[in-house]
Amino acid sequence: MKSELISIPEGKMVIIHSDKNLSVGYLVLNPGKELAKHNRPVLEHLRQISGKSVMKLFDGNKVREITLKEDDSLEIPASQYHIHANPFSELSYTLWLFHGDISEIIKSIKNR
Repeated sequence: MKSELISIPEGKMVIIHSDKNLSVGYLVLNPGKELAKHNRPVLEHLRQISGKSVMKLFDGNKVREITLKEDDSLEIPASQYHIHANPFSELSYTLWLFHGDISEIIKSIKNR
């Protein structure tokens, strides 16, 4: 698969590679935007490439916020509900990597 750009209301997603075993890409979030609360069926590896972002991690009714600055990384366990947010005034670039099949998720993002 060649890389693919998907425009979303909150910014854009770039899919660098995706197959049944590995998916790599990055999320560009516009200032003041955030994705809807979601989870993934596999471990999510994140690295902040440029700008900053806030990850909101949900554990029942408790929410933990983690600010990712350039070069920070975070792993989100499979099935962990979370939100990617950019409450800042500059674009946020976050690299993501999944070991496992997220093809249905990518398909649903494309069809939004």
